[in-house]
Amino acid sequence: MQFFPPLRNVGVRSMSEASLSRKLLANVSQEFFRPLSRPSSAIYVDCAERLAEEAGEAGRLPHADAIAIIREVISAHPDIKLEDDEGANMRDARQRAGQLFNRLCDARWMEDQQLGLHERYALISPGLRPLLRMLRDLAEDEIAELKTFADTLKGVCNTLEKTDVFLLEVGQEGQMRSVLSDVTARLEHAIVQLHGVEKLIAIFDRKQRLSDTPAETLRLLYAEFGVGQHMVCYDSLRRGGLLPRIQALRLQMADHRDNPLVREQLAQDLQLHYSYDPSEAYHHSEKMLRNVERKLASIRLIAESIDARMASFNHLSLQRYRYQTELRGRKPEIVKNYCDAINQQHEQQKTSHLRDQAADFSPLVSEMKCYYGTDSLARVRKSKGSADLSFDSQGINREENVEDTMAGLRERQRLALTPQRAARLLQQLLPAAIGELSTDAFRASDDDELLDLLAIAAFETAVGISGKSITWQVDSPSRPLGLEPEAILRDPHSGWMLDRFTITRKK
Repeated sequence: MQFFPPLRNVGVRSMSEASLSRKLLANVSQEFFRPLSRPSSAIYVDCAERLAEEAGEAGRLPHADAIAIIREVISAHPDIKLEDDEGANMRDARQRAGQLFNRLCDARWMEDQQLGLHERYALISPGLRPLLRMLRDLAEDEIAELKTFADTLKGVCNTLEKTDVFLLEVGQEGQMRSVLSDVTARLEHAIVQLHGVEKLIAIFDRKQRLSDTPAETLRLLYAEFGVGQHMVCYDSLRRGGLLPRIQALRLQMADHRDNPLVREQLAQDLQLHYSYDPSEAYHHSEKMLRNVERKLASIRLIAESIDARMASFNHLSLQRYRYQTELRGRKPEIVKNYCDAINQQHEQQKTSHLRDQAADFSPLVSEMKCYYGTDSLARVRKSKGSADLSFDSQGINREENVEDTMAGLRERQRLALTPQRAARLLQQLLPAAIGELSTDAFRASDDDELLDLLAIAAFETAVGISGKSITWQVDSPSRPLGLEPEAILRDPHSGWMLDRFTITRKK
């Protein structure tokens, strides 16, 4: 019996090999992927696609044409706000396009080429085209060339099943290397197609979750999903008998990988073809055999993943159809029709009027009681009478008549402390723009002047009669005597004793 170690232990990376991140950063800058993480990433992607299409295979176009294309792309995205380094503060559209072109050059998506004073070109970076291919693959919702999947795997099986592939004969140098390289490329293409099938199933899963009607759910399940291109790959694996052949070939590749003569012959081929040293050629030969075995094994693993996705989609479709027909089907319509009938029958009525009427149906809940009025813990609303704001000639609708009301308003207005009355008294006491006066230097003759003096203590600025602003400051010499009230000096004003303070006019 042949024992196969788990796949996770087979592909252990050698310590001498560089990681993917190191290889990537050695060829592209750290700013290369920054445009994809910006809020305006859609503008960068569309600009890159348009510029690559206009540049063509030559990869070059005039700088003015590149700026014009970027301006068109910016105008096509009016809802996207640019950042400060992208020309957000610039009013001119050409300047914003120039700033965005500079950001493309900083990310090494574009290159600025100046050949002369009036000859300037924009070059497509070599790393931009692989990035665009990756973005197109991610955005593609229809995987093409799935019909060639069966032919690809059948060709791989027919090639590896030949008995003369791994024969160690003189005169066949290079045959094993070329066959394994070709098989590896075709297996990679088949695996990409299988991953495309997974993507198609995920797209159908998302559409099924958004279906509105049972008819749409059944159409997605039977009319679109059941006859889609992805079923070509699935039928080729399950019904075409490719999985047993692939599993048998994996066993054969494991035997060849463990055969030292096969590894030695492949190492010699690699050494002659790539000029490797003996140890490096032996390492690459073992790696090539192991990769073919792993790719053959991954076909079955991806097929099992596709089976799980298809089962999940079928289960989702069944649940969606049951929800739309049983739980969201006729019952909501029945309840809606019943509510419409009640509204039509009891139109222009209140719910409180229905408490004495018999129910239209008997509830299925045992020993159920309906409570109305105060028994249902609802507070009784007390109605308030409308206020009568009208006046008659005799004033019988109000406690006071119009004259008394207006007199009270005038009295409150006369007694109110306002900045205007403070400015009036201040201009009388200190007519100059700058001056100082204490409350012991004058006396308030009546209540109006006393209120004016209190207004001076309450405010610090006002507008005088001439319309100019007046500013003053009030300071009390009794402030440090707060704990000795008997020592505070007071001045008589209109029959009242006020604490002495000083008024200083500043303006």
